[in-house]
Amino acid sequence: MLSEVDVFISNYTLVDPEIYQLWVDGHSSSEAVNILHQRGICQQTNAPLELVASDILDHYRTYALLEKLLHTPTKLASEQLAFQIEPQTSQMLIEMYYEFDDVVIRELLGKKITSKSRKDMDEVAKKTGITLKSC
Repeated sequence: MLSEVDVFISNYTLVDPEIYQLWVDGHSSSEAVNILHQRGICQQTNAPLELVASDILDHYRTYALLEKLLHTPTKLASEQLAFQIEPQTSQMLIEMYYEFDDVVIRELLGKKITSKSRKDMDEVAKKTGITLKSC
């Protein structure tokens, strides 16, 4: 029985802003593959869909590891040693992660934020079309 393993080793953490935005927006890796395939990524790069899917999955794994650091931006920007990230990339990660969606903010403005508000986010997600994770 043969096994197939994908391995990528790098000194610097590579961040694709388009894939990162899809991750921040709450899309799964398979949804991201479909979205990028519809945008013509395979034709632009001359890469097979399986390779694109593998690359996106690798990015998603990296972003999942970075998410812990994104909860405390100062650690990501200066204190952490696990990822080699250039300062401008670190800044971009933080800005995109904490960026407000205008339609979500419109729904929240004027409402008192309480512990119950978290439950109301389901309604906000449905009404705005923004994924719950992104809300």
